Amino acid sequence: MIKTTFSASRIGELLAGGQGKTANNYILDLAMQSIGIKDDISTPAMKHGIANQINAFEKVVKPLYEGAEWHDEYIKINDFCGASPDILNYGCPMDIKCPFTIDQYLEQIAQPPKKYYQQVQMQMMACKADTGHLVYYLTKPEEWGEEDWEEYPFPLEVRFKIFEYKKDEELHDEILKKVEESEPKKQQLISLLLDAEIMGVEEFFYKQINGNAYRKLKECSNVMNLTKCIRVKDNFYYEKKPSAS
Repeated sequence: MIKTTFSASRIGELLAGGQGKTANNYILDLAMQSIGIKDDISTPAMKHGIANQINAFEKVVKPLYEGAEWHDEYIKINDFCGASPDILNYGCPMDIKCPFTIDQYLEQIAQPPKKYYQQVQMQMMACKADTGHLVYYLTKPEEWGEEDWEEYPFPLEVRFKIFEYKKDEELHDEILKKVEESEPKKQQLISLLLDAEIMGVEEFFYKQINGNAYRKLKECSNVMNLTKCIRVKDNFYYEKKPSAS
């Protein structure tokens, strides 16, 4: 088994409202990782962000914050959760976002998504800090095969924006409560996955040809209600019951 914890980068999913499917799917992801299965969800936008975080730190943050140091390491909050701030500025976290497009940059500096506010607040919890920062940095993506890359023709001062947040005690309490409620659910899903019925590809195919219907666990309206599932290689499914006529 692999030790997994709830992270600041996805805490917005755990706090999401509605019917709980978003939160449950995040818990399911952690349960899958706990048994050694992790989806490759990298996208060009994600790769762009990761590749340019250091550039944002060097070009924007360091000249403005003399105490800023690159960090990007896990800090434990408790046994069930933690955070990995990109930067520590005299012990206060700073998180960098590098939007993939100009549209995304303009939209997000006008109104940062709630999930990023929640992320910075959880980083503040990990650092025991009263202040945190969200840093936006716009840089032109590199295209595959492009030899003569050039930066956007805008001055640096309009290609970044920094938001400062103060400690949100109420949100900190909500995060801890949600994590505490979700850890047993993760253990429940780990047990569900470990007890899965192993099915070969041929059986999986012919059972459905003959009337059974299987769907990925993430498509289940409430995965917490499942008592059994099947495993086909590294994919997990539940049996979809026919609709009542």
